[in-house]
Amino acid sequence: MERCEVCGRPIYGKPYLVVIEGAVMRVCSECAKLGKPYTPGARAPAPGTQRRAPGPGARGSRDEDLEELILVPDYHRLVKEARERLGLTQEELAAKAGLKASVISKVESGRFRPDVQTARRLEGILRIRILARMDELEA
Repeated sequence: MERCEVCGRPIYGKPYLVVIEGAVMRVCSECAKLGKPYTPGARAPAPGTQRRAPGPGARGSRDEDLEELILVPDYHRLVKEARERLGLTQEELAAKAGLKASVISKVESGRFRPDVQTARRLEGILRIRILARMDELEA
């Protein structure tokens, strides 16, 4: 005689197949109330495994574009001249760009090569172009 997998009592008649906390169990009529009836083939995906639509920043071509961008050879001179042309101090430019003044100083002296994101911020504030594609520089 088969026993209930929950309470251990003997099962008279046909056992019930139910899902209790994600596990399929053979149970008696009393314990069948504790779970949901099991239907083979109607499995729900495990929590957290549902496919999601890619978000707005999930474009593959953007990463490829960023890899092709490099700083122009005289970026430090262009940054300094543009800052002076706008009448900004290093501290004021740093505040607008969300950077430290020491970073601006190092960029202007050529001791620091800004990443693409920082270079884009500086380009926008100073209205200059210090990033170029590799193929533009070769031509």
